[in-house]
Formats: sequence, C-alpha cells, structure tokens
Amino acid sequence: MDRIFITPLAKKLASLKSLDINSVNGTGPRGRITKSDIEAHIARPISTSETNQKNNSDSFFEIEHEVVDIPKIRKIIAEKLTVSKSSIPHFYLRRKAKLDQLIEFRTEANGAIKKEEKISINDFFIKACGCALGDYPDCNMIWQDQHMLKFKEVAIGVAISTELGLYTPTMRRVNKKSISQISSEMKVLIEKAKNKQLRNNDFLDCAHSISNLGMFSIDNFDAIINPPNSSILAVGAIKEEVISENDSLSSCKRVSLTLSVDHRTIDGELGAKFLDRIVFYLQNPAVLMIR
Repeated sequence: MDRIFITPLAKKLASLKSLDINSVNGTGPRGRITKSDIEAHIARPISTSETNQKNNSDSFFEIEHEVVDIPKIRKIIAEKLTVSKSSIPHFYLRRKAKLDQLIEFRTEANGAIKKEEKISINDFFIKACGCALGDYPDCNMIWQDQHMLKFKEVAIGVAISTELGLYTPTMRRVNKKSISQISSEMKVLIEKAKNKQLRNNDFLDCAHSISNLGMFSIDNFDAIINPPNSSILAVGAIKEEVISENDSLSSCKRVSLTLSVDHRTIDGELGAKFLDRIVFYLQNPAVLMIR
C-alpha cells in the first residue's frame, strides 16, 4: 500500500472531521496532504452518489422508526412535572395500612346498593386524605415565591388516566362529603376526563392530590408532586400479607402508601403525622363514615 504523506495539522483536522484521508488529494510536495487540502475537501460540493452512500451508511446504523407528534396534554404534563422535580425539594414517607375492615365494609355496602352506585376503594382514600387534611390544616398550604397560601377549604386533586394522558381535576370540600357523594362525583369526573369535557373550573389550586396505581398491580411507587400541590399520596396494590402481631403470625390485607412532600411547606414530623392520620382513617372505616 502506498504511503500517504500528510502534515500533522492536516491529520489532526481530518481526525476531528472524521474524514477518510484516502479520499483527499494532496497538493503539497510529493503529494503531501496539507491543512488547505483538508479544508478544500470539506468545502467542496458533495455529489449525489456520495450523499446516497452517506444516507445508506447512516440508515444501516439506525432502527426503523416514526416521528410521533406530542399531544397537548403530554406537553403540559412534561412542563409541569419537569419544573416540579427540578425545583421542589421532595422527600418521601412510607407506610402500610391494614384494609381488612375497610374491604369488608365496602363489600357489605356495595351488596346493598345499585351497581351504578358502587363505591371504589379509591373513594375511601380520597375521603381519608380529606379528613386528615382537615385535622392538619398546616398541611393544607402551598408554597409561593414570597409567601404561602393556606386554604380554608379542603380540596383534593385526583389523578385520572385516559388514553390521551393524565388529568388531575380537583374535588372540593372532600372532608364534608360522604363516601357515596365522593363516589358519585368521581364517576362524573372520570367520564368528563375520558370525553375531554373537563373545564378550567375542574382544575383548582389545592394542597394535596392522590395517584392510585394499585389496580395495575404496582406494589408501591414514588409520585412526583403536581404543582402547586405540597404533597401527593401514591397508592399501591392491596396484598395479602403475613405479619407478626402480639407474638403470633396472622394474615391480613395491606396496602403500601408513599407520601411525597414539598419540604419548603411541610417538615418531616408534620408530614409523618399527616400520613399517620390517613392510615388511621383507612384502618378505622367506621370513624371515617361518621366524619
């Protein structure tokens, strides 16, 4: 193979531009390739055959794909949650709650009412969070640049998944409503979300929200706070577990809960008390029903 003569500067430039020096004509002494030759080669028009060859070469290293337009709702979700995760100092609190009494109560209640009126497990979580937020009003606040806002009303944002994306409409006066009222309103919100009928007055600022992935067999997860909320409860799947209690083993149904908290608004102790209160209501559905 003939030796290729090239100046050190030209060789470095060719390397930076990923050029094959065999394709460059040298104009220096004995055909030496100079920096000017490299620059001229870069600047020259590329022939159609070379373009096709490059495109074929590039496609060889690409997996076949299609460009998908980003729906408006996904852009909104991306913008809000990117801001949330990058600007809100999250911390996470985890607990498990025994739901045997709650499930038994729900089964009996649903057996006595019409099919279209049946209560979901998530309705109990909404009510429990509303009551706990009423008990700890300092958790019913949101952070703003120069001050905090403390809400006089207990409202909860509830995540609803649709084919288009995730919506989190707001349910108002949750602590004042019965489980059946909450259930009825949730059915309306879900239907509106699926049919793209949610309006601006369905999305009001509030301090807390709920995201439930238990129906998808997710054991537990950490939810990202939905601005301007100060906290969000992530609800996992209900599992049959064997636990040790009073020096004996017993089986019970438990759910994993993770409370994501904005540390600017809520400190660890207050967040722990808030989550403990949610667990209390879930484990004592009779108390929840009279609130």
